[in-house]
Amino acid sequence: MTPSPSPASPLVWTDINLVEEARTCLSAGGVRLIVRTDGSLDGLEQAEGVIAGSLLWGDAVLFDRFRRVQVFARSGIGYDRVDLEAATAAGVCIVNTPDAPTESTAEFAITLMLALARRLPHPTRALAAGTWTAGAAVIGTDLAGKTLGLVGCGRIGRRVAEIASALRMNVRVYDPFAVILPPGALGVPTLIELLAGADVISLHLPLSAATRRLIGAAELAWCKPGALLINTARGPLVDEAALADALQKGRLGGAALDVWDPEPPAVDSALCRLPMVIATPHMAAATDEGRRRSHTAAAEQVLEVLRGHQPASLLNPAVWPVRRISSGSGKVC
Repeated sequence: MTPSPSPASPLVWTDINLVEEARTCLSAGGVRLIVRTDGSLDGLEQAEGVIAGSLLWGDAVLFDRFRRVQVFARSGIGYDRVDLEAATAAGVCIVNTPDAPTESTAEFAITLMLALARRLPHPTRALAAGTWTAGAAVIGTDLAGKTLGLVGCGRIGRRVAEIASALRMNVRVYDPFAVILPPGALGVPTLIELLAGADVISLHLPLSAATRRLIGAAELAWCKPGALLINTARGPLVDEAALADALQKGRLGGAALDVWDPEPPAVDSALCRLPMVIATPHMAAATDEGRRRSHTAAAEQVLEVLRGHQPASLLNPAVWPVRRISSGSGKVC
């Protein structure tokens, strides 16, 4: 029988409501759990592990203030709110759950493409306001035979390519990093060449200094007239003011944004109000299945570190020989 956590057991702190499977995993692993979803950091000073959502910053200030923390897990794939150098210097292991959101986010990106292609934003808003829309305003376009330009082709991008191929789209890929292209996809050497030839553009790159504002006014000017832009990756990949301008001037046919800069967007955001824009609140990975995968994987990796085992998704492997090790009496099963 697996022993229940005792008052001396290690503590894991989280700012998200973990699914029951993740809670059970942690309890069976012999750790206690404290949940703080009110924005406070109460209890973190006693925690050996952290499971963080997308809003908590993992920086030098946090790692210095909370010196018991050995492992900081991002429940998701993005870690642009984590300072890996500061974590390594502090001896804190950083892990994420890169496989968990793949299916959910890829399906959502395809959903947004279909919704834009069929011009759903305007008629659905009009009908909600009591207006029946017909004629040219509801004439959309098929995705079959159109060219999908993927900017980035990691786990999510490859899955998007697979689904798009099943829809009989022509898939083109630009990725500044070394990747193996999906079957049937064609690699494109420059971003400008990709943008100029794509009917639909879908962003799937991580946020970094090199990718911040990757899509700005100059890049949007190269897009095909009427092209559709999808962003389910990170908001700062796109210059939002330039995008709003391109949409208002009719250069693009529409945009679907699930991520923003900042999050949440300003209440007077021009993009949120444009009729050819689908605006969603960073929900691409938010499915029951995706949450279970992400929360459980985060819990498992936290337990691995607390047991003294190097986890599979350690983002700063240089920390392992110099990682923090608890001096307390609590022991993880």
